[in-house]
Amino acid sequence: MSSKETIFEKSKWNVNLLGDHAIVFSLTANMQEEIIEKIIELKNWIELAKNDFIIESIPSYHTLTLVYDIQQFYKNKIAIENNHSIIAFANSLLTQFELTKKNNQLQFETEKKQENNSPIIIRIPVCYDLSLGIDLENLSTKNNISINEIIKKHCEEIYLVYCLGFLPGFAYMGKVNTKIQIARHASPRKEVMAGSVGIAGEQTGIYPMNSPGGWQIIGRTPLKIFDPNPSVLGKLQAGDRIQFYPIDFAAFEKLNEYK
Repeated sequence: MSSKETIFEKSKWNVNLLGDHAIVFSLTANMQEEIIEKIIELKNWIELAKNDFIIESIPSYHTLTLVYDIQQFYKNKIAIENNHSIIAFANSLLTQFELTKKNNQLQFETEKKQENNSPIIIRIPVCYDLSLGIDLENLSTKNNISINEIIKKHCEEIYLVYCLGFLPGFAYMGKVNTKIQIARHASPRKEVMAGSVGIAGEQTGIYPMNSPGGWQIIGRTPLKIFDPNPSVLGKLQAGDRIQFYPIDFAAFEKLNEYK
């Protein structure tokens, strides 16, 4: 099925149908905090309504994909011939969302907040030992920067999770300091170890399991950041804020949950 598109002029949202089971809301295709924050606002607002025909909402850099039950759409008389009513439904959601925002009636926070109203920051330990940060020397040479400075730059930033993808639990975080940005490898490795922390361009991420991968590996966390069962950190979500901090190899071995 070809997608049908309309533009919600006031907020510059695009609305597309993704086959016969999903709606995609999108904003300007940029990696910017204000864009993902608005995406998550819409996601939270839609989820607050608890519509039983919405199966899943998936946020990404500049899009929110709503996966729906087409049978429930028919049952609720939302879907009719040629799916024109689904586009109308999507635009009505946007209209209600913008009206609610305008009237300052949003009943949730875009970010997880502490009692003092500052954002909750998830701190993740990383061992930057050369035996684990197997691309540290490569990054140091290519960017003409010391390894100590790489670690400092990587740890001083607070990263925003823009989306999950590639692997279950793989969080794409940004933005990496320009002095330590580096392109991914031209040819991916056949296996990158679980917990490996890498850089690709302006993004950083953690491999949640052993897998092929082409990111430049600068260290490894001893903590499982994804597990089918609840883990130390739980599953990271789009909108979370992350900060890394360095630990030595002895601490890594003591905390290592991948043994």
